[in-house]
Amino acid sequence: MLNIGIIGLGSMGTTHLNAYAERKDVTVVAVADAKFASAGTQVGRAGNIPGQSGTIAIPATATRYVTTTALLADPAVEAVDICLPTLAHKDAALEAIRAGKHVLVEKPLARTVADAREIADAARASGVVLMPAHCMRFWPGWDWLKEAVTDGRFGAVQSAEFIRIGAKPPVPLYNDGAACGGAHLDLHIHDTDFVLHLFGMPDAVTSFGRVGESGAIEHTFTHYHYKGGALVTAEGAWTRDAEQRPFVMRYCVTFEQASVAFEFGTPPALTLYQAGKEPQAVALAPELGYEREIAEFVRCATSGVNSEIAPPDAGFHAIEIIEAELRSIESGTTQKLGANSAQ
Repeated sequence: MLNIGIIGLGSMGTTHLNAYAERKDVTVVAVADAKFASAGTQVGRAGNIPGQSGTIAIPATATRYVTTTALLADPAVEAVDICLPTLAHKDAALEAIRAGKHVLVEKPLARTVADAREIADAARASGVVLMPAHCMRFWPGWDWLKEAVTDGRFGAVQSAEFIRIGAKPPVPLYNDGAACGGAHLDLHIHDTDFVLHLFGMPDAVTSFGRVGESGAIEHTFTHYHYKGGALVTAEGAWTRDAEQRPFVMRYCVTFEQASVAFEFGTPPALTLYQAGKEPQAVALAPELGYEREIAEFVRCATSGVNSEIAPPDAGFHAIEIIEAELRSIESGTTQKLGANSAQ
């Protein structure tokens, strides 16, 4: 049984709390959030994803702390789940690592690639588990795509397109692009990281973007360059009318011998197209990626071994690509990256 402490009970913290509540191999023994320090508090969950919203009670047996430092001093806490605003990730993660706790950090791992590398280096030196919470690596239908690309069942990938469009979170933090990084870092990073997961580090990126009301990029379109490889693109945006329109999360991938299309909905749909055959619906597991992500962290923290699906270095490599995309937008030029290697 793993004893976990959750730091931050906003939208993602409460989403994670709900995922832990469904498991029998982990106990939430502590939470840290000044707003919900009183016993018996019901906390709300919200987000773009149907099934993410709702309410859940903080466990009656969980100790409530106002500060991160107080929670980390609790000897009952073996691992922590950090769901604070992005700017607070670095200090909280480093403090947790110094306290000898295994750490899950909500994406992005940090506000900058330099800070993310510092976190990963500290975890490596201390021997604690560090996992960046890149939930799309665990999402039903997206994990299927990873397997299909890896085992080559349909031949090589010729093209891959990812689209993610949703509402700007209705929280004041997201009005400050310098703090949150805008849609580029908060939303588009999901697809940037999944491109990294599928194909490794791109050789270069060419990006186009629009600055929104937050003062940061709120609409991004990126071409990921791979020598002799697939044509890979991703688009991500916060839109003003998103509250009135469905959340968009989709991919279309063309292989040498087939093509596949994922469309988020209720229920989500994954369809396989092959020449001479009727379109085939691919069965998807009913849970969300958050539950699978949490299951992986519990397994890793219990065993003391980092995840192979979401390893520590993925946290800073994703931000490394994001920052190259921003440089491309600002300069109007293609930006080169490191040698292609699977992440």
